[in-house]
Amino acid sequence: MDASTVSRVLKNAADVRVRQETRARILEAAERLNYRANPLARALKTARSRTLLIVVPQIENPVFSAAILGAEEEARARGYVLLVAYGREGSAAGVLERVSQSSLVEGVVIASFDEDETLRQSIAAIGQPHVVINRRLTGGGSCVALDTRAASAIGVAHLAALGHRRIGHLAGRLGRFNGDARRRGWEDAMRAAGLAPDPDLVAEAGYDPARVPAAVDALLARGVTAIHAATLLTGAAAIARLHGHGLDVPGDVSVVTMHDDLLARVVYPAITTVELPSAEMGARAVRLLLRRLEPGADDGPAEASETLMLPPGKLVLRESTSPPR
Repeated sequence: MDASTVSRVLKNAADVRVRQETRARILEAAERLNYRANPLARALKTARSRTLLIVVPQIENPVFSAAILGAEEEARARGYVLLVAYGREGSAAGVLERVSQSSLVEGVVIASFDEDETLRQSIAAIGQPHVVINRRLTGGGSCVALDTRAASAIGVAHLAALGHRRIGHLAGRLGRFNGDARRRGWEDAMRAAGLAPDPDLVAEAGYDPARVPAAVDALLARGVTAIHAATLLTGAAAIARLHGHGLDVPGDVSVVTMHDDLLARVVYPAITTVELPSAEMGARAVRLLLRRLEPGADDGPAEASETLMLPPGKLVLRESTSPPR
């Protein structure tokens, strides 16, 4: 029996023709020897590594953690390996520079806090198939983003419906895609409730929990009875700061944020939040990437635009919000 026949049986190739007893013997021997396919050997033969990379700016951010899980599951289902890289200081530039010097990675999923022009230059330097996630990047190729403007509006509308009138926005990085989208969502909901979106009710914390205490203190000084946090991580940090001041959540100040994750359920009190399809974002990005790597292999519907915007899910009511006293 030649090696190519054994190889095709182990790969379960549809066109291999062997007797059933021969197939059974091959599979039994593979099981006895604990055989596993060697992807490096396959790469040497096919000149393909079937390896993808996802670059994220924060490992600890639940949105990116979920995106990694969604991307990994999709990649594995398609026969690819997914590597994960963390861009220090939220920048993808250093990681992408190293990728450009490697032949191992076939395509890259990129999330980054870099400014648009910096990210575009880094992407151009790698010259590899890529998909950007968690933002719209004009001129940066395909993107998969979350409609966080709509998610913000849902959360703020909930606070307004409870009777809150001084609703502060604990903002992300303003002047960037997501930071501005979430602020606009806050403004949309405030106006819809007949409330003035006073700029004094906005305090920027970015995506760094260390910056939250000062931002929360600024909002408290402006008399807020509720806080809309731009991220789950900063929302949890805001609750910790309020507790540090001896304030009751939600009795003194209500808190709402976005993205539902374990953190939202284990913080005290558990956080009211708006679901975001973060895992789907990672999976969709891998699908888009593989359409470039394997044209014609995916029979799913083509994406209609350069940026695929995923809508938020439902409001998840928990104990961090209540009517004002």
